[in-house]
Amino acid sequence: MTWQYTPFLTLTLIAAVLVGVAALYVVRQQRAYEPVPGGYTAVILSVAICWVLVTYALQIGSVELPQKLFWYRLGYIGFMPVPVLLLLFTLQYTGRDEWITWWSVGLLFLIPLAMIGLAFTNETHHLVWANPMTIDNGAFVALRPEYGRAIIAYVAISVLLGGASIVLLSLRAYTSAGIYRRQAVLLVAGTVVPVVAAGVYFSEGNPLPGLEVMTIALAVTAGSFCWAVARHGLFTLIPIASQAAVEQMDDAVVVIDIRGLVVNVNEQAEPFLTVDADEAIGGSVGEVLRPFAVPPAPRSGDPESDREVVTNPESGRSYQRTGTPLTDNDGVVMGQLVVLQDITERVRRERRLRQQNEQLEEFASVVSHDLRNPLNVISARSQLARETGEAEHFDALDRAADRMDRLIDDLLQLARQGQTVDETERVSLQQVADDAWSLVNAPEADLQVESDMYVEADRDRLQQAFENLFRNAVDHVGTDVSLIVEPLEYDAEYGVSSGSTDSNGDSGDDSDRTRAGFAIEDDGPGIPAEERDNVFDYGHTTEEDGTGFGLAIVKEIVEAHGWEIRAVDGELASTREQDEYGGARFEVTGVTTAQGLAIGETDVGFDFS
Repeated sequence: MTWQYTPFLTLTLIAAVLVGVAALYVVRQQRAYEPVPGGYTAVILSVAICWVLVTYALQIGSVELPQKLFWYRLGYIGFMPVPVLLLLFTLQYTGRDEWITWWSVGLLFLIPLAMIGLAFTNETHHLVWANPMTIDNGAFVALRPEYGRAIIAYVAISVLLGGASIVLLSLRAYTSAGIYRRQAVLLVAGTVVPVVAAGVYFSEGNPLPGLEVMTIALAVTAGSFCWAVARHGLFTLIPIASQAAVEQMDDAVVVIDIRGLVVNVNEQAEPFLTVDADEAIGGSVGEVLRPFAVPPAPRSGDPESDREVVTNPESGRSYQRTGTPLTDNDGVVMGQLVVLQDITERVRRERRLRQQNEQLEEFASVVSHDLRNPLNVISARSQLARETGEAEHFDALDRAADRMDRLIDDLLQLARQGQTVDETERVSLQQVADDAWSLVNAPEADLQVESDMYVEADRDRLQQAFENLFRNAVDHVGTDVSLIVEPLEYDAEYGVSSGSTDSNGDSGDDSDRTRAGFAIEDDGPGIPAEERDNVFDYGHTTEEDGTGFGLAIVKEIVEAHGWEIRAVDGELASTREQDEYGGARFEVTGVTTAQGLAIGETDVGFDFS
């Protein structure tokens, strides 16, 4: 037995090894997870191609004609079923299982079985080949037979079956997207190459006489399947019908396989991706999903869904992230379905409900404590008034009744101001301040509005907040108090800063625009630092006849607009040596400003640059 060496021998054996590894990988996938339609067909196809490549390598290595014919004949066992197996896989991959019946499969396999039988009995009829000979093509001694009528008929049928596979896979590629399209295109290429190679071989256009290019081309087919499996996870992906269901969902959906790779996304998931949707498929979930959207990995044996409320730090919107394990019939985790649902409004409603519940608790506390004291006074004094008839008891009754009246009025105001502002209008800060000041009975006091500013607000409720702040200053400083109202402009480095702007331009940054505000400051003794966090609490007061609800109502109005308020040390009283603190200063920030800022008599845009 004589052997020869040629680089074609090595290349063919390497291709055979790669095909064998691909077949083993697919078997592992099919056994590890729920078998996918077409999976085992792909295994049989890969094994058949591996058999063809090994026998052809041995044929190339042989020199004598009987040796070559022996390996050539064995190669028919693997080569003949390839077109049929390719068509069967295509039908399963494209979801046309109804075309696969026992009689259709039986008729198809009659073709390769008949050809194998004819190959092993060729010496009696010569329908497969005739007059075989060896030729030296300059690279190796090759086998060159004359093909019979059976081979010509088989090639015609094979081209027909291969063409049907190409058409079906092309339609699959045309109607798919993302990874599914790339897979289908890859399989089309793997099917086209051996069909073209067969045409080259039988048209006498073979570049090297005796080299079976159509046999070697099957390595390309196997290579395309190997790449599809290794790179795109062809046999662990969701079926076609599931893809359509995912795309039609209203919520953002991301499908992750057991390896942590994204295998499917819908259009709604694009805001949660760091890359385009097509690029996300096949990528690691930790790289293609924004951090807040990445779910914890599913735990084996735990079929429960993981639910968590997460927040997008950029937009501030809240989402319910639900990660549902995808398991097979045996409960083995195969991947995870992640759904992101926008629940921002629900979170806001829940927050408002909690605030209302806290408010009800405060009301209950006030009713049980603050109203009980004047009621006790009324009860005791009325008894004394009946017994003695002295006028001082009637005066005490009047004072207790007045205090109850003020408490009830403030409680009603507090209940109303806690409601969220639904409708706003363009409001002049100077006009609101002037209207509120006109209702404050303090003729010796002085109010100065530094410059006008237009905000989006509920005018009546904003005026109520100013009235309460002005009355608070009069009650705590005196009827000769001096107050100042000034806009706050946004500074990118230091947050809000006092003072108006003299820019004539309009800023295009809406996020900066919504972080502006205004301040109200008096020239009184101010508020000690340790008490500033408590001045907005319900019932907090330093006056004997105060209700403690004035600043609480202001806070409710401010927060109902979505703004923020804080008490800080002012500067108006800093020239008074006897005062330990500067004046009381209340800064309201997070205000949505309307276009326009008036300085003196000129209306200009509010500059946030």
